[in-house]
Amino acid sequence: MKMNKGKIKRIVLVIAGIVGIFDTLIVSAYVNGMDLGVILPAVIGIACIIWSMKPLYEKYLHKISPVLRRIVYWCFLLFLFLFITVEGCIILGGIVIQSQDIKPDYIMVLGAGIYEDGSPTPTLEKRLLWSIDYAARYPEAYIVVTGGQGRTEPVPEGRAMAEYLISKGINPGRIIIEDKSTSTMENFKFSKELIDDSKKIVFVTNDFHVLRSTMLARRNGLDAYGYGTPTPGIVLVNCYLREFFAMIKSFIFDHP
Repeated sequence: MKMNKGKIKRIVLVIAGIVGIFDTLIVSAYVNGMDLGVILPAVIGIACIIWSMKPLYEKYLHKISPVLRRIVYWCFLLFLFLFITVEGCIILGGIVIQSQDIKPDYIMVLGAGIYEDGSPTPTLEKRLLWSIDYAARYPEAYIVVTGGQGRTEPVPEGRAMAEYLISKGINPGRIIIEDKSTSTMENFKFSKELIDDSKKIVFVTNDFHVLRSTMLARRNGLDAYGYGTPTPGIVLVNCYLREFFAMIKSFIFDHP
């Protein structure tokens, strides 16, 4: 017996829901702490499962005002359009906006979380490893490590990053530590106070983060060019989902 389209749709929604929930469970064990990016797949997954159960409550939906249903429908379409547009810009930003072939005076590494033992998360480690390679090409450039202490972190990210670089052979005299920031906006704002902001800067982050970081560097008046390292696959979806909301927030609220 062939399944009707409605049943296939419900099965797909349930599978998508289970995948989203498992994604959150797996990633929460992989990273240090819970944030919006970790939680979102589970939220979307639960919404998919609830949607798959629509035949159970559909009769109640018809009791809602048609005008209200229409408003909700068009608001959802508007949100979907905005989401696709912004995510497209974020993806293209990681591809198109790359560091120019310049001689930097500062190589700025943006923080991205550390574990409870002080070691960098894979996302942050990719940034640090690239900065080491770049620093070898430009031995006169200073390395600025920037990031404060999160709720579950034993030390400020900036200090943990400095220790990691030193352990890899970087001269401590080349490292400038900013250890008070709690956001990308503050990464640039507080680092600006420690450097000659008229000099050229290459900042290192991950591909999903390049567009927003470039925008915030410009808002802080920095002559900064971004380089996005690849995002670890296990957190790829989570990072891009979270970045959509971070991009909207930064566009509206993050100003000097």
